[in-house]
Amino acid sequence: MDNNIGFALRQYLPILGVVLVWSSAYPLIKIALMYMSPIILAIIRLTIGGLILLIYGKGLIYGIKEFIGALLNVAIFMIFLNLGVLLSTNPALSATLIYTQPVFVAIFNYFLFKERIGKLRFLGIIIAISGAIYASGNISINIGALISLLGGFLWAIGTVYYRKYLLDKDVIKLNSFFALVSVPVLLPLVPYQNYFRFSLLGIFTAIIIGLTAQAMGFILWFTSVKTLGAFKSSSLSLLVPALSYFFSYLILGDIPTITEILGSSLVLIGVILTNLASIKH
Repeated sequence: MDNNIGFALRQYLPILGVVLVWSSAYPLIKIALMYMSPIILAIIRLTIGGLILLIYGKGLIYGIKEFIGALLNVAIFMIFLNLGVLLSTNPALSATLIYTQPVFVAIFNYFLFKERIGKLRFLGIIIAISGAIYASGNISINIGALISLLGGFLWAIGTVYYRKYLLDKDVIKLNSFFALVSVPVLLPLVPYQNYFRFSLLGIFTAIIIGLTAQAMGFILWFTSVKTLGAFKSSSLSLLVPALSYFFSYLILGDIPTITEILGSSLVLIGVILTNLASIKH
């Protein structure tokens, strides 16, 4: 009996690691962006993470379809993620709105793959979108929240593209290519956001983000998908935006507003309902 409990706990360790490194990454990104532009931070993160994934996966997979996947899932998405964190009132709010991705995926799958939405999923979509609108507030006040929401939308486009064209690929080698090929794509954009103030704290934080959120996070994520399955892993990953509020307070001292708490709660409830609906399909 003890062995069974121990085995079950070991199965959940990878997703626990994912939740910890990804939820703590949002306030760390906020710190790094005090010293460098979103583009420079993305380049550092992707270079470090991509090289580690390259070594761990013993190679990479490349091609035209893979390049388009890299643009959608990493290069463009990373810009919106960093900008969203930079401009949001609380980095955890950015995390919550980015995690609307499953809601947009459900909508895209309905139109592209004729997947039935169903009452539960439809309810989840309505609740999540309502929460996102409420949390975003006035466009002139919380532009970062809107950018983060758009980041979730773009992540969903990348996910649907991955499903259609790249589903049979080795995920570690594919993500290594995604990260490394995104670096030369982002480099020409550096002059347009040429902000870098030398700081050991800033550089150290950027390196930590590359090691944990980009490399360790993806290795643990794919390990979890293998051991627990995609549904359980995706469902438990919803702890990321919730814990981001805890880490944002712990690291930055950011206290969420009532609007952020209520809006984020609605988003998470909606996303959970959308995920639960997947059981029936």
